[in-house]
Amino acid sequence: MVFQILDPEEFLSGGILIEDEFLQKARQYDWEKFRNSPVLVRGCQSTVIPPWVYMYLTGCLAGTARSVRFGNEHDNIVVYRSPERREKSEQTGR
Repeated sequence: MVFQILDPEEFLSGGILIEDEFLQKARQYDWEKFRNSPVLVRGCQSTVIPPWVYMYLTGCLAGTARSVRFGNEHDNIVVYRSPERREKSEQTGR
């Protein structure tokens, strides 16, 4: 599966997470580019990023992305599926 990648490091300021600047960048971010796409929120960075950042980014993607996964391209977990996607997987057993 090919994912669109969202790297939380895009929201850092000089390699550091500054909460107010992070939130401002997230509000100004173009989330529409992920519309109906499977998205991978890249984890395991060299920079320490608090868990709430990943939850916030997933919340921003919910309702836009088809699905959201956390991890890397080879090892990831699904943290969100659009309602349409859930209904299809329940019908097919996947």
